[in-house]
Amino acid sequence: MNTQTEIINLEQEVASFVAAYQRGMDAWEEAGRIIVRIVDHDPHAVDDIIKQCPALTPTIIGVFERIGRGLLLPSLAMDSSEGARRLRELPLSLQKRYEQEPIPLIVNTNNGTDVLLVDAKNMTREQVKQVFAKGRIRTEGEQKAFLAQQASNNAKPCQQGKPAWTVKNGRVIFEAWTTLTAGELATILAQITK
Repeated sequence: MNTQTEIINLEQEVASFVAAYQRGMDAWEEAGRIIVRIVDHDPHAVDDIIKQCPALTPTIIGVFERIGRGLLLPSLAMDSSEGARRLRELPLSLQKRYEQEPIPLIVNTNNGTDVLLVDAKNMTREQVKQVFAKGRIRTEGEQKAFLAQQASNNAKPCQQGKPAWTVKNGRVIFEAWTTLTAGELATILAQITK
């Protein structure tokens, strides 16, 4: 049963969590600036850091260095989604933009295409492939071309040189997305009647 006291306590707990989270992000930025000073002074100091804190790895230290150099938002460093992973590869200006606003995603509809606005953290692996190019977000036109290419690839016979069908025990087994000419149908009929 929710009482007014429980709601107030929940609100206080949420506010406390948000404040602690923000302190953590601020601490990560500070840690990143410290790492930058250290490695700029001595690039081999990473080994000393790992000796003092074995839980750290060169990869983690590299993440902190990117944060400290202003190349990575700390919040994206913590996000394990496929979309965030690709956002981390973008310039900081795009990281900031698409951390705050959704990304336009082109989808095929019965009437052509439509644009959905999707948060990067909510994208599927296939949507991430469609939206992200190396170091940038694909334009709507590029996404349409990407979708058309995928549809074309899916419509092609399985492998060039390999028939799109097999005959086994008087039955014809077709590969997905198979199209046949009259000559190919005649060949199949000849194989079945053997």
